[in-house]
Amino acid sequence: MYTVPYGKSEIEFDLPPGMRGTVAVSRPAEPLADVEGAIVEALARPIGSPPLREMAKPGDRVCIVFTDVTRASPDHLLVPALLRELEAAGVCDEDVTLLCGIGMHRPSTRAEKVAKLGTEVVTRYRVIDNEPQNPEALVDLGVTPGGVPVLVHRAAVEADLLIATGLVEPHQYAGYSGGRKTVA
Repeated sequence: MYTVPYGKSEIEFDLPPGMRGTVAVSRPAEPLADVEGAIVEALARPIGSPPLREMAKPGDRVCIVFTDVTRASPDHLLVPALLRELEAAGVCDEDVTLLCGIGMHRPSTRAEKVAKLGTEVVTRYRVIDNEPQNPEALVDLGVTPGGVPVLVHRAAVEADLLIATGLVEPHQYAGYSGGRKTVA
């Protein structure tokens, strides 16, 4: 018998004979005392990747995809830290596009963008929404092996460096939100 979280409750189920499963359980953790310091440290010493300021270079077109107001990602902390790293690498403000990954949600308002990113970021940088219904804003990348068309916003496709923020959490339709779903 397996028990997994589902919404605000849990579901119990058995797997068919011959199948095995593993339920990953989070370890309790203390809240970070200095969240902003932890972000700076993570950007300075990433796991399995060079630091952002070594990957970015002057003249690079950079696209940062962030989630809309329906997701609780702390973009007001993450995005300014990313922008400081890009600035330290010599990337100019006009070469940075912040793309709100709205999925199939309605476009975000300026006030919502300010709530997610802060006034300074929204004023200083190009901040746009994904436009899933606008063929001119999308690039057709073909189809998946399962026949699903792949259309991605032009700003993301044309970027020399693509960064996505967000969090991974259960999603009622897509299994999990975040990660690969951020491109939607």
